[in-house]
Amino acid sequence: MSSKPRDWYRRYRLLFLVAAAYNITFGVWSGFFPDAFFRWFEMPPPGGPVPWPVMAAVVCLLGVLYAAAAWCPDRADVIVAIGLTSKIAGPLGWLVAVADGSLPPRMFPLVLVGDVLWWFPFLFYLLRQSHWRATIVVAIAVAFHIAACVGLLVIAPGTEMTPDISQRQQWVLGAPGTWTAVWMVWSLASMSLLALCIVWAERLKELASSSVVAVLACAIVAVGVGCDLFGECVMIVWGTRANISVNEFAEAMRWYQLLSPAAANGLYCIGGLMLSSLSWKNGWLRGTPGVVGFVMWIMGLGLTAATLVEHRIGMIVAGGAVMLLFIPWATVLGWRLRKS
Repeated sequence: MSSKPRDWYRRYRLLFLVAAAYNITFGVWSGFFPDAFFRWFEMPPPGGPVPWPVMAAVVCLLGVLYAAAAWCPDRADVIVAIGLTSKIAGPLGWLVAVADGSLPPRMFPLVLVGDVLWWFPFLFYLLRQSHWRATIVVAIAVAFHIAACVGLLVIAPGTEMTPDISQRQQWVLGAPGTWTAVWMVWSLASMSLLALCIVWAERLKELASSSVVAVLACAIVAVGVGCDLFGECVMIVWGTRANISVNEFAEAMRWYQLLSPAAANGLYCIGGLMLSSLSWKNGWLRGTPGVVGFVMWIMGLGLTAATLVEHRIGMIVAGGAVMLLFIPWATVLGWRLRKS
């Protein structure tokens, strides 16, 4: 086995060990101390047909499987596929429960850490030998961004599209399930952007003698994703609380703006400009796609500026323009990342 596969499997071994430690720790805690779990999330014990200790045992069992995957990271496809399926099914079931009122939106941080954050790492593993890996990852990123933009139109009455903050709060409180689902899709779009930058940087590292700029750009985007996920947690957990005043709701919305459209978006654009510059320098992404990329990232910085000065119309226009450019640009990028 060459050194490169060994490096990859070493990273996957660490990934699976972390997944195993999380599942086993959470399963033991929630199984042996269920009262503490339900007090933490301010919710009554579930009254479903499956006892809670059984669910905790299933979580622990998945943790044991992840430990087995860490032991043989080169032959863990079936285990990882099962794990990815469970981590997709869990959030979908939770969204259904939020919509019918049986589970609260404030559980989103748990769903994010326990399930959603693992989607792309597990997907990267399952696609590790595919020549179309980068193109598939970018296609998924485009799909998530399209879904997120459509969702934003659905929840427009609860966003900056509605000037009256009290009307926005009333709409959010009347549709917590829809609000939560859309912002979870936006969290997936945020993580998919990092995945896109990773496969883009990998191609640039193959072309360039130095990979420092590409790695630094991905690190900057990763920090942006952290800010974005924090902002989306604010929108779901804080924004859907019925016992907060209009002023507190407005404060939550402002925190989101500073974390996501301002900080996260600005970091995305800096990382994107770095990767675009490196692509242009190496002659890999020039012409119309290269120019569109530079224009898109610069317009994204305009969104950051509009957010910082609280220019509502500027935020709407800049954000819409960036998405109109991003979707076709990313589609072209994904096609160029394919390998024969």
